[in-house]
Amino acid sequence: MNFDWKFARQTIVIALKGLPVTLEIVLIIFSLSFFFGFLLAVGRQEKKSALAKILSVYVSFVRGTPFMVQTYLFFIAIPTAIQKYFFDNNINFNVNAIGGFWYAYALLFFYFTALMSEMFRAGINAVSKGQLEAAYSIGLTKAQAYCRIIFPQVVEHCLPVLCTYATGIVKMSSLAFVFGVPEITALAKTNASRNLGYVEAYFVIAFFYITLNIGIEWAFKYFEKRKEKKLAAIHKKNFEE
Repeated sequence: MNFDWKFARQTIVIALKGLPVTLEIVLIIFSLSFFFGFLLAVGRQEKKSALAKILSVYVSFVRGTPFMVQTYLFFIAIPTAIQKYFFDNNINFNVNAIGGFWYAYALLFFYFTALMSEMFRAGINAVSKGQLEAAYSIGLTKAQAYCRIIFPQVVEHCLPVLCTYATGIVKMSSLAFVFGVPEITALAKTNASRNLGYVEAYFVIAFFYITLNIGIEWAFKYFEKRKEKKLAAIHKKNFEE
């Protein structure tokens, strides 16, 4: 079978139209799951509270069930149950009219927030508790202590894992085509179905995601090198003193 380069170039042009949508999904999901993941990690520090137990069940559910099962629940089972409830109670609202974007965002947010929560929990536990106690002793509130002292250290500690999750969001964003979202994979596969050029289409899809993830990895390596230079400068200063 010959590789159709002309069709591949055509598919690249078409897939490019879905690139802004993919980038939008990645940026929004990464930002939201980063922010709420840290909040959930802080909430889970109070291990005896009811909230911490509920959050632990949520994280365990996400980590312990296949992503496709979660997709089925979000896209089919839960909307069907809600629509039946509305119908039985004469509520005039069509759940199926909700756009695929919202389902995709909800599912990816639900999934990656749990993963980042677990990552941040491990990062918080790696920071000495004495620093938190010292912050309280000088009059800082819990929010101020976590934002000014704990958070920067946790982020530095978690940079390699954050890179993994960022590239993971890029790859998982391809599943948004299940919800009818016109991102890279959806447009490339639609074009392939018209001409039966699936080999070329998947090569194009792979090219886009590899390129995006290489860019993300370079960005995180840049921040890691900056962190190493900063630590080296601090050690040097301390040694000279």
